[in-house]
Amino acid sequence: MDDTLPLPVLDAMLDLQGDDELKKTLKENDCAMSTILQPTAMLRREIDLHEACKKNDAQAVRNILKERIDVNCKDNLDRTPLHWAVAKGNTEVVEFLIEAGCDLEAKDKYGMRAVLWAALFGHLETLKILINAGATATCTNKQDMGVLHCAAQHNHQEVMNFIFESLENLDINCREKNDKTPLHLAAEAGHLQAVMRLIDMGCDAHIRDLNGSTAVHLAAREGHHEIVKRLLLVVTEIDDRDGEGCTTLHIAAAKGHGEVVEVLLNSNASSNCETIREMTPLHFAAQLGHTEVCKQLIRHGANLNAQNHQGNTALHLAVMGNFKELTRLLVDSKAEVDLPNNRLQTPLHLAVENGFQDEVEVLLAGNASLSAREKTGKTSLHLAARGSFVAIVDMIIKAERYYSTSREYHENDLDYIDPHTYLRQPAHPSAPLMKELLWKLATKHLKENDWKKLANYWKFMPDHVRAIEHQYTGACSYKEHGYRLFMIWLHGVRKDENILKLLFEALVAIDRRALAEQVRRKFTGEPEKPCMHSLCGLI
Repeated sequence: MDDTLPLPVLDAMLDLQGDDELKKTLKENDCAMSTILQPTAMLRREIDLHEACKKNDAQAVRNILKERIDVNCKDNLDRTPLHWAVAKGNTEVVEFLIEAGCDLEAKDKYGMRAVLWAALFGHLETLKILINAGATATCTNKQDMGVLHCAAQHNHQEVMNFIFESLENLDINCREKNDKTPLHLAAEAGHLQAVMRLIDMGCDAHIRDLNGSTAVHLAAREGHHEIVKRLLLVVTEIDDRDGEGCTTLHIAAAKGHGEVVEVLLNSNASSNCETIREMTPLHFAAQLGHTEVCKQLIRHGANLNAQNHQGNTALHLAVMGNFKELTRLLVDSKAEVDLPNNRLQTPLHLAVENGFQDEVEVLLAGNASLSAREKTGKTSLHLAARGSFVAIVDMIIKAERYYSTSREYHENDLDYIDPHTYLRQPAHPSAPLMKELLWKLATKHLKENDWKKLANYWKFMPDHVRAIEHQYTGACSYKEHGYRLFMIWLHGVRKDENILKLLFEALVAIDRRALAEQVRRKFTGEPEKPCMHSLCGLI
């Protein structure tokens, strides 16, 4: 187990009845719960002394101390009775222990002395008693945290004031092992009052920790917008970078902290600054699906088409994360939908490759190019067929046919046909009734190559036919292929056209007149001749 952990560990499953706040503070700072399971080597009366100190039982402490007992007896975490009395803020018990000659400088397993515990839990009177008794106020624990670190991290302002007023030669910018100053810890923990007090006392807000982060970087990472706002009044460079090349805005955008992002943008932080990997704040927000943050960045002029070191734009990253609403936002904001990355992949290629049907729909509705080829020469249709994404294959073919259909709508002075609606459902009012007919035609009456003849008649491209045919479900796959073809065709029928007439003409064109007549009679209500042919059961 790591012996350099910084703060107190619970003892004997805490056993601190009636003090929920102390339990909470201890638990938050305990990284070694396993230690509490280790047996203690203390004697029975020594255990009783520890328990009495925890419970603030002054009389019991007094009685035990009259016996022959080691006032500095340690538990399995090297804690003495003084540690526990100080942690509870029991001034009377602390005074009894001091009178009994306890070791004021005793350290527990993590190097925590009594004065550090007093500062950690904010017990000002206890801290004064210890210092007046001769305890060293400038000590540190194994993490090199001193009294000011402990007080600032937990927003104990009275303790901080006492430290500033009473301790000489205090280094307000003292650093612990990770090079964090008290300001770092207060900002990271979200304690505005502690931050303001440290600033008032002249701390340096530009100091960096081991990761190259200043206090404002840490506050932004945790979403403390009020602290960020306060720190911006004293920092000289709003776009200062941490060890990874990220500005405060990069960090806030990546974490999705909209309030921090707004503070930074209103303070003129650059919305287009890049990291060493050419990542902008918009890249970070898009990569993690923070739609609202992306809206903020776009409003403040973020470059929608900025490319990172892999050539990916925010739209590429949104698609890869399958964030449909964010993708729609970027497309509606006029992001370039066909910009290729270093592998010549457009956002549509990525959506298809991953089988993200909703993303494909948004991009197709945004007029994404269907002819663009990625590095291996494949179009989005090829990728969809190779991945056996049947619904996406059909959607791409519908999209290719949409452009000619929408042109016909315009030429015939019909209402605009929304691409999202077109891709989801046929526009013709008779489409719902036609689905059953088309299913029976495809599965019961079309011959094996009829669907390909129909595809040729309806001017489907060879790539379309091959993509549909790629789906193989057995010897009768052609039935499924035929129905898919029918449904794709149905999406392209204008709402002012006679759908039965078009179907009749298509069946006649592939030499299936008898089948065509059967369909016509069924829907015109003409009496049918008695017939044993299977067509009679078409509907």
